[in-house]
Amino acid sequence: MSDPVRELYSEHRYPALSHPEAHPAVLCASSRCAGVVSPALPENCRLLEIGCASAHHLLPLAARYPDSHFTGIDFSDTAIRSARRIADQTGLKNLTLEHADLREWTAGDEKYDYIVAHGMLSWIPDPAKEALLTLVSNSLAPNGVACLSYNTLPGWSLRHEAAAMVKALPALAPDGDLDALLEKLARTSSISPSPHARDLAAIFEDMRRKGPEILRFDELAPVNDPLHFSQVIHWAGQKKLRYLSESTLPENLPPQLAPETLIHLQSLAGDPVLLQQTLDLLSGRTHRSSLFCLADCQLDLATTSSVVLHFSARLVEPNLPREAITGELVEIFHASLTAATPSAREVTTIMEECAMRLGKRWDPAQAAKAIAGWLYQAARLGWVELRSDETLIEPVPPERPTLSPLNLSFARAGLPLVDAFHKSCHFPQEHQVVVAALDGTRSRSELAEFAKEKAPELHFEPWLVHLSSRGLFKK
Repeated sequence: MSDPVRELYSEHRYPALSHPEAHPAVLCASSRCAGVVSPALPENCRLLEIGCASAHHLLPLAARYPDSHFTGIDFSDTAIRSARRIADQTGLKNLTLEHADLREWTAGDEKYDYIVAHGMLSWIPDPAKEALLTLVSNSLAPNGVACLSYNTLPGWSLRHEAAAMVKALPALAPDGDLDALLEKLARTSSISPSPHARDLAAIFEDMRRKGPEILRFDELAPVNDPLHFSQVIHWAGQKKLRYLSESTLPENLPPQLAPETLIHLQSLAGDPVLLQQTLDLLSGRTHRSSLFCLADCQLDLATTSSVVLHFSARLVEPNLPREAITGELVEIFHASLTAATPSAREVTTIMEECAMRLGKRWDPAQAAKAIAGWLYQAARLGWVELRSDETLIEPVPPERPTLSPLNLSFARAGLPLVDAFHKSCHFPQEHQVVVAALDGTRSRSELAEFAKEKAPELHFEPWLVHLSSRGLFKK
């Protein structure tokens, strides 16, 4: 890596983050919808993360899937040591963590079902970019899937210039106060009523929300190369990699665009790269998390919406418009999906419940077609999330709330927890002592008294219910 990048990673620790969009249960479902015939199931897979930092993404996966193996490499020896320490504390044996430069590391004869490189492609020099794609190509299993994230053009253009302004104007804020500088730039930009100024003000406010810990590795990083989608596809093709889709179904159609947009772009259907690049232009998309397979990977080009019947589903958008739920079959299915919230349940199980409700009026063929069609569209629009495995959550807190050993280790280290759907849970510093007390030694009433003493502003009972609804407590 270049010296500035090397210095950044030696002087600062990358924030502890998990990446829900790169969870193997999500990657499995998305790649199957994209035509991969037999993507590996997360409970029996091999996953490599390139640039794993302190392994906040990998550690929960290793804990959840003990029969799978997870490998992480990172340039920061400090981050790797931290990850190894937590792995040792929690007894995780299915995890290999290595301090390595991706330009020099090889997987040997090992082939991986999933490769994840989050926050890499846009943030490393060009020789390292080539090394990353070469490593992915050489290390993927025949039906393997790689998830690569990067900043995209033209949407990132204005943000890129805004970051350059922040670097060039430190004198506008006293004592190098980055938040004060961003606040001043946001306020100054908002004075003008022009759309350009409003967009600029929104970017500065978003940078404030991210905070300096993330900004130094993102907008303000020594290398930050936003890329055209077509450029990434070209580079990937040179390494015999084939684009599949985005890592989650909704991202295949940017949320800023109405589904009807595709009707006006039908003439581009024969050139999917140009179609996707056009969607980036129309939406102003700034980031992609794209899936790739080997160029010779066997794909089922006749994959239909019925593929979703093999997954698990959870409701993400609870307030759907009435017209979005059409017909008795869909209405009953949606009601069962709602009743299962916040869990992700197997679609076949939900359909069995629907069959019981309809009795003799249940027609398996008609029901499968109607439900599969609705569920696929609901997933594309972000109303429902599809996953390859079931995740059952009890939303009522137990009498003695107990975090998993891994999350308890995170809590005591002042790190974010990771919930049942792999989302990071951040807490104010003053609440950390209460989080760390969720070790099963106190009853709910005792915890309430403890919280009253240590964090009197915390609304404890609603907070506890929220944690339970995210699947954070052991059953």
